Amino acid sequence: MSNDVIARLAAANPVPTGEPLALPDPVRVRRPRLVIAIALAAAIAVPATAFAGKLGGLLGISNDGSTVSTSSVLPGETNLDAAMRELQVGGTLQSLGTLNGIAFYATRNAEGHFCLAIDGPAGKGFGCDLNADGFPSATAQAFTFPVLIHLQGVAADGVATVQALDADGNVIDSAPVVDNLFASTTTLSAGAAAAIRTLDAAGNVTATRRLH
Repeated sequence: MSNDVIARLAAANPVPTGEPLALPDPVRVRRPRLVIAIALAAAIAVPATAFAGKLGGLLGISNDGSTVSTSSVLPGETNLDAAMRELQVGGTLQSLGTLNGIAFYATRNAEGHFCLAIDGPAGKGFGCDLNADGFPSATAQAFTFPVLIHLQGVAADGVATVQALDADGNVIDSAPVVDNLFASTTTLSAGAAAAIRTLDAAGNVTATRRLH
């Protein structure tokens, strides 16, 4: 991963608006093989059959969305557009819908990695999960950004709630999942969220993923 794309992402992912996204240094980004979303370890796995029938689709989730041109997703964001090209995103993405004023778009790049773009009042963002066990999988059941100020992203099938945890494991924010999307309106302090936890409809923990 080149320093150029890291610099472009740092400059072009304002979350919230007016505040630059403080990305991890390139070494930390390369180590877990992620561009924007860092996913290190999942505490609890679920049976692989929970994802059967979905991994063969484009996105691996029930929400297939509708096809839109890549150029229409984040118009005018030249840094993000350049990052998309370098990460080999094709000419189209899937519009997954809007939740709490945030529009979600997803695709898989040329290497098959899940990529997400968001556009909302708090800002715009883009990233790809380059981990071998990338989203969605038994160990990666929520995709979000590592510098988590707003709990928002895409969840795997069967996930009913996504929680943000602090370094001590306390829940500092929680959001329900609607059509594989989650979007809390709570603003968190930068760096306060240390992990993301997912739960099923019965309240059982399905996975926990550290952000830093």
